[in-house]
Amino acid sequence: MVRHDWFFFALFSLFRFSVSIGLFERPLVVGLLWGVFVGDLETSLQVAIFYELLWLDFIPVGTFIPPHMTAATFTALLISNYYGLDTLPLVSLALLAGLPMAWFGTRLERTMRDRLNRSYGGVLQWVRKPLDTGVPGRLLIGTLASKVMMNWLFFMVGAGGLALLTGFALRQYGPDLASLKLTWSQLLIASSVGGLLALRLRSLYLSVAAGAFALGILRFLGIF
Repeated sequence: MVRHDWFFFALFSLFRFSVSIGLFERPLVVGLLWGVFVGDLETSLQVAIFYELLWLDFIPVGTFIPPHMTAATFTALLISNYYGLDTLPLVSLALLAGLPMAWFGTRLERTMRDRLNRSYGGVLQWVRKPLDTGVPGRLLIGTLASKVMMNWLFFMVGAGGLALLTGFALRQYGPDLASLKLTWSQLLIASSVGGLLALRLRSLYLSVAAGAFALGILRFLGIF
């Protein structure tokens, strides 16, 4: 594993809640920059679009912490690049490996938010007695530095472990996976369910469910 990938993940993770620069942490931006600077732009963008569509319905409103799409995207791109995966059936294994990182990343962010209560207490004390003007700056820098370090360690351990598991799966099941007939269109249509859910229309949900059920019946009968 190349260490600069861990650093860039830790940096991009700050854009979720700590350093607001629009939608810089979104999978589409991560995939675009990865493809431009690392290579294989087409695969990088397809991976990014998959995750973008999959979690399009999750919006960071209030105290809700959405899935860590940055962690999932970086993990999938890193594993694909590390093992040189260039066909969709094999890239789909990297996509699958990235999914746990989204959940673990959210848990980590929740834990870090709880730890920030100490900094909040320090700010309240300073507001009551603002004797040292450097307190807010030190608290902010300390918070950002701790987040970078925690995200760096999280990605190093999490992505590294998933990469090892992916390598094992490739050795055991690589030839079988490579023979699967899978297209990006099929995968992106499946992930676009997240975009449909984002519309918040009950009639649409019923239509999608009925269509999926009908296709399943036709497939079972061998008609489709």
